[in-house]
Amino acid sequence: MKKDFSFLGNAKTVAVVCNQWGDTGKGKIIDFLTPWADIVARGTGGANAGHTICYQGREFVTHLLPSSIFHDCDGKISIIGSGVAFDPRQCLEELGALQEAGYPSRQLRISRHSKLVLPQHILLDQLSGIRKDSDAIGTTGRGIGPAYADYYNRCSLFVGDLFHRDTFVKKLRLNLEEKIARLRAYDHHLVEQICRQQRLGNGAYFHPDSMLDPEAIVEDYTGFFADQLREYVTDTTEIMRASLGKKRILLEGAQGYLLSIEYGSYPYVTSSDCSIEGLAKGVGLNVGDVDLTFGAVKAFYMTRVGKGAFPTECGGLVSDEHCGQITREQEKAEYSRVNVNDPDSLRQGIAIRMRGNEYGATTGRPRRVGWLDLALLRQALRVNGNDIILTKVDVLDECEEIKLCTAYRYAGEQFFLGRDTIKHGEQFFTVFPDNAFLKSCEPVYQSFPGWLTSTSGLRSYADLPKNMRAIIEYIERETGAVVRMVSVGPDREQTIIR
Repeated sequence: MKKDFSFLGNAKTVAVVCNQWGDTGKGKIIDFLTPWADIVARGTGGANAGHTICYQGREFVTHLLPSSIFHDCDGKISIIGSGVAFDPRQCLEELGALQEAGYPSRQLRISRHSKLVLPQHILLDQLSGIRKDSDAIGTTGRGIGPAYADYYNRCSLFVGDLFHRDTFVKKLRLNLEEKIARLRAYDHHLVEQICRQQRLGNGAYFHPDSMLDPEAIVEDYTGFFADQLREYVTDTTEIMRASLGKKRILLEGAQGYLLSIEYGSYPYVTSSDCSIEGLAKGVGLNVGDVDLTFGAVKAFYMTRVGKGAFPTECGGLVSDEHCGQITREQEKAEYSRVNVNDPDSLRQGIAIRMRGNEYGATTGRPRRVGWLDLALLRQALRVNGNDIILTKVDVLDECEEIKLCTAYRYAGEQFFLGRDTIKHGEQFFTVFPDNAFLKSCEPVYQSFPGWLTSTSGLRSYADLPKNMRAIIEYIERETGAVVRMVSVGPDREQTIIR
């Protein structure tokens, strides 16, 4: 059945980003909107993203490929833009899995200026993650941060370098000089152990003296990877600029606004700007080229993976510690009897996590769970715009009480902002996501009765339970947001247009 996309109006370029800490169901929304689009482009992050797509009754997870890849047979062009940290091995693995499942990828286009993720990036990322102190950032270990760091340090390699062996060799030598010196400071056996991973060539790049073997890297990257990827690589910025205003373009965000290197709770952020500003730039466009931006908001709870302040977290610091120590399998075995109305906030958060399957698509780590934070949402709306999509509302179908953080009360020592000072006990409604500041913020809650009925089969806004609509309309009044869509399940059809 042909979908009605009249709600998009005359928009030619539409973006989907996340207004939280990621994992808000952007992949499902991209998949829903892709039939409207001619081009779907991704411009930030790398294989640290994880988009779960339910397509034709099957579940797929993409880490690097745009979610539109399943529509390749319909002629949709999927673009990986210059702002992406590109891991060729991961890309080929995903393409191979899709090919095996019956989904070819002839329309994929990869920017020749995408930043290459190399073995040294993955190795150093994982070595830096082996820290026992509480300040460890908690990366996915996919080499994204080190790859972006090289770009700003002006020693990066790009996808286009794969096809110029002499250039690749010269740039690789320069890139490795300082890194090999750093690697020699680590335990030799630990480095070898990490290098034995499949994503690092099962040990092919390890060298007993220099830790990494440049010749092996050159052979793989300018040989096998170059041969396999050649047909996909091009000047994607030229495609985007030539298509602007002529074709329907859909921009696919990765991670979330609160993880943005520019706007997030630094230092517990990702290494790219995952706001609409970074997304547009990462595909070769300007923010002004985007006609309509949708910010995905998980409702009426939110999640965070890894460390960093989380004022509304169910269970607080106990939950933070719990999520850092337990696996998905252990949690499901030990807490099989919890429910979303458990009076203990830690157990309630665990129940919401289980019901929403809130475990990292890339890492499998339990996501920390807390109530929707309107103070942080107001901050995201300032950059990403007021149009939002509420996702996963069905997760709380059985919840008797819904809590929203409407404001903060500062509980720390005086916080100096230069000319201005935030004092102990002060209450405020919009906040900058500084990690040290957020750690001393106490949420002020407004409680609402739940709707206590299944929503997964509903298809119109008028059919949504009265109690749910009351919460939605409260959010709009309090934040200035405009709810444009409501997702009541993982499937494409479980999407309500308002």
